[in-house]
Amino acid sequence: MSTTSPCETLISAPILDEPSSPIDKLFDSSPDADIILRSSECHEFRVPKLYIINSSPVLETLIRLSSNSGDIATPAGHEPSHLTVQLNENYTILSSLLTFIFPVSPALPPSIEQTMELLSVAQKYKMDTVLIHIRDRIARQDLPVVHAENAFYVYSLAQKHRLRDEALQAAQMTLNNTLTIENLEDKLDIMPGSFLHELWKYHQRVRGSLMLDLIEFRRSGARGTLKDLQCNDLSSFGYPSWLDDYFVSISKSPAAFDLTRFHMTLTRHSAPGGFSSGCTHCASIPIETIQLLWTALTAVFHKSLRRAKGDLSLVEEEPHSQGCIEPTRETSPPPEDFNMRHTDVILRSSDGASFRVHRLVLTTASPFFDDLFSLPQPDEDETIDGIHVVRLSEDKEVLRSLITMLYPIPSVLPDSYDKVLDLLTASQKYDMAAVQSSIRAEASRKSYPSLSGAEAFRMYAIASSKGLIPEVENFARLTLDHPMTFESIGDELRLFNGWALRDLVRFRKRCRDSLVSCLESFLDYRDGPSKIWTCCFHSHLLNSQLQAPEQGLLARWLHDLISQAIKELKQSYTLPLLKQQNFRKQYMTALQQHITETNCPFCSRVYIMDGDAFWLQVKSKLTMARDKVLMFST
Repeated sequence: MSTTSPCETLISAPILDEPSSPIDKLFDSSPDADIILRSSECHEFRVPKLYIINSSPVLETLIRLSSNSGDIATPAGHEPSHLTVQLNENYTILSSLLTFIFPVSPALPPSIEQTMELLSVAQKYKMDTVLIHIRDRIARQDLPVVHAENAFYVYSLAQKHRLRDEALQAAQMTLNNTLTIENLEDKLDIMPGSFLHELWKYHQRVRGSLMLDLIEFRRSGARGTLKDLQCNDLSSFGYPSWLDDYFVSISKSPAAFDLTRFHMTLTRHSAPGGFSSGCTHCASIPIETIQLLWTALTAVFHKSLRRAKGDLSLVEEEPHSQGCIEPTRETSPPPEDFNMRHTDVILRSSDGASFRVHRLVLTTASPFFDDLFSLPQPDEDETIDGIHVVRLSEDKEVLRSLITMLYPIPSVLPDSYDKVLDLLTASQKYDMAAVQSSIRAEASRKSYPSLSGAEAFRMYAIASSKGLIPEVENFARLTLDHPMTFESIGDELRLFNGWALRDLVRFRKRCRDSLVSCLESFLDYRDGPSKIWTCCFHSHLLNSQLQAPEQGLLARWLHDLISQAIKELKQSYTLPLLKQQNFRKQYMTALQQHITETNCPFCSRVYIMDGDAFWLQVKSKLTMARDKVLMFST
C-alpha cells in the first residue's frame, strides 16, 4: 500500500533529482539502494537500507514502523517497492550525515551552527560510531571549531543541542575570561539566562576546586619545586610572596593561569622601578626551576578541571518557574458568598478548579472569548450539568482573581508579585484591556512587601518574558538600587532571556550616564545649585596651596564628595546607582568633618540657612536624572 507524497505538490522533479552531494550519485544505479530518505525540503536520497539500520537503532525502528504501517509514499518516478522515510533534517545536515555512514569522503557542514546541529542529529539517532567519526573529523580541522573568540557562542549552541562534550569543551575555554556582567556585556544576548546561569555555576565550581587544590599546593611549596628559593619578601610558606599571590589569583580567576601572565608577574616583581631596586634573587631563578614549577602547577590546574567536569549540566532553554500542580476536581463560585445564577459556561483552571460564569460577561470583556464562543463547539467537549467546559492554562488563584475583576463585586488581587504578573498576563492574553488597567490600578494601591535585590531581578525577568511593558520598566528601576552581578542575581538568572539581560544593562548604563551628568552640574560653582558654597576661606587656601585653580571657588569638601561619586559611577555600572539615602549620609559626614577640622564659620552658616534647601535640590535633580531615562524609546 502506498500514499502520495506531499512533496509532489511542493517541489518539482528536476530540483529533487539535481545532484549536489557525493551521496546523490553514489547509489543512482545500484540495486542495493532499496530505501529513500527524504529531507525536510523534500530532497531524496536513495540508499541501501542495511547501512542505515546498522548505523542507527532509532532509524531502524522508524523504518520498521513505516513498513508495518504501510505508510509508504510513492513519488512520481519511483518504483513502489522503495520505502520513503520522511525525516525532519534539512538537505545540508542530512547529506553531511550520510557521508559519515557510506564509503565517501566525510564532509562537515560549512557553518559552526550546522556542525552543532549535525552532532545533535547523530546523537538523536543514537549513531554512536558516527558521532565519534564526526568529532574526530572536527578535531582534525586546521582551524579549531571552539576558540577564545567564539567559546560563549559555541557553549550556547552546545547547550541548545544537548551536546555535553562540546558544552564542556567550550565552558573550559571560557575560563580564559573572568565571568562578569561587564565583561560579557556584548555577549549577553547570545544565550538564555538558564545557559548563562549554568556556566556561571560551573565557573564557581572550578574556582572552588582550584582553591582547595591550590591550598595544598601552596603548603607543599609547589610540590617541593620552590625549595630553598630566596626572595626579598617571603610568604608564610617560605617561598616568594609574589608567587603565593599569583597562586591565590588563579583560584579567584582561572584566567590568570597563563604562562605569559606568570612571566609578567615575575618581571614586575624582579625588575627595578620606582622606589624599588628589584629582587635580584627572583631575577636569577633557574629556568629549570620555572619549568618544574609550571609543570606541577599545570597538573594541579587540570586536576581541578577534571573534578569539575562532571558538574556541568545540560539545562532547559526556558525553565518553568512553577512546578507541576496536581489537578483537583472541585467546582466553586468565584468569590465566597457570591450567588452566581443562570451561568452558562464553566471555566476550568490548570489545577482542576471549575468556575461557573456567564458567556455574556466574558464576551463583553474579551474579544478572545467572543471569537471563541462564536465558533461551533465540538460534540466531544466536556460538559457538566449540560454546561460547556472551557479549559484554561491559568491556575485557580489567578483565574479566581480574574473573574472578580469582571463582575461588580470587590476585586480579589493575589498576595504576591508573581501572581499579579500572572494575572496581568492572563488579561493580556485574553485581550481584556480595561481589565488589565483595573488590575494595575488596584495593584498600585495594594501594599506589597519590599523586594530584595534578587527578587527585583526576578520580577523584571518574569515581566520581560511575559511582555508586560509597564512592569518591565517599573521593576527595572527597582533593580538600580541593588548590585547587578551574577552573585546578586543568583538563581534568578535562569529566568532571564538573553535579550532581557542585555536591555537591563543598557538601561542601567543610560541611568548611570544621566546621574553622572547631573552630578557634574553640581560642580558648576557659577550657575549651578552649588554656588551657595563658593566662599569657603579654607577651601580657597587649600586650593592655592595645592595649585589647583581648576577647583574654582567651590568648597573643597563638596567638590571632593561629588567628584568621588562621579568617579565611582564611571568605574562600574554594576554597583548600586547612587542611593540617595547613602549619598545624604556621605554629604552630612563630609560637611561635619570639614566643620570639625576647620571650625569653618562660612560652611556652618550656609548649612544652617540653606543646607536643607540645597539637599532638596540635590534630591530632586538626582531623582529626575534617573526617572527621565526610559527603558524603551518611544
